[in-house]
Amino acid sequence: DFVSNFALVHSRFSTNTFPSWDRAQPNRVSCHNGEINTLRGNKNWMHTRSGLAVSPYFGTESTRELFPICNDNMTDSGNFDAVLETLCKGGDETLPETVMSMVPEAWQND
Repeated sequence: DFVSNFALVHSRFSTNTFPSWDRAQPNRVSCHNGEINTLRGNKNWMHTRSGLAVSPYFGTESTRELFPICNDNMTDSGNFDAVLETLCKGGDETLPETVMSMVPEAWQND
């Protein structure tokens, strides 16, 4: 059973892919509604480091079973949410710290 003090309903499909229930926004950890400009970089980062990933919460072998976390059948928000959930549950950083590690700082003229 799951108990929550609030509920969130997101009633539309992803906007940059063909609509399907499989691609509906997951909203498990993040409630993001927009395109992520760093998507390819984030997916490459996760793929590259998948062989080195170890979590004391999951153990060495179980951590490897979590991969691949990203896939091309999910939306950008779905991939972002899957990575955020994995990093939050498998690490010691807080949710805000993990989000900050996933989103690059804004910059202009530098």
